[in-house]
Amino acid sequence: MLKKSVLFLATLAFVGIAAPTQADAQTTLYLGAGGSFPTGDFGDFANTGWMGVGGAIFGVGDSGFGVGGEIFYGQNNTKDEFGTLFENSKTSPYGVMAIADYAFGSPGGLQPYLFGGLGLMVHRFSGDNFESESESQFGYQFGAGLGFNFGLFVEGRYMGSSDTQYFGALAGWAFDL
Repeated sequence: MLKKSVLFLATLAFVGIAAPTQADAQTTLYLGAGGSFPTGDFGDFANTGWMGVGGAIFGVGDSGFGVGGEIFYGQNNTKDEFGTLFENSKTSPYGVMAIADYAFGSPGGLQPYLFGGLGLMVHRFSGDNFESESESQFGYQFGAGLGFNFGLFVEGRYMGSSDTQYFGALAGWAFDL
């Protein structure tokens, strides 16, 4: 099942990347980093941590709509209340997603945007006192942001899978090709 899901997501990402665009549509590369704030069951054992993202958005016409792909990686230490077994342990959600976004207004000034994505999220759990384990699942994300002059952006996002959910507050830099 996982192989079929990965094949489907890879095909979706390829179709999104290869989608025809008009000559004046922009391609944007971006990098961002910030805090991750676990929620739900994930929040029961993980502390606030950090995450980083990188990706590309390919504009589709002049509408403000874009499609692309993103990679992400994060890390959270476990809470101390779990004792010595989990001492020096950490949890690391990472993966790849196909994304779509919509930017409002015209480029060059403040530009709000919305985005969402679907893909593969891997959750790795590692520590000094046990062997590392990882689990791959279907992942999703959605969020909103604000782009500024000179390619700076800030955004909030919610990311999750069936047993890993967290909010991210990120800042970064985007540049058009």
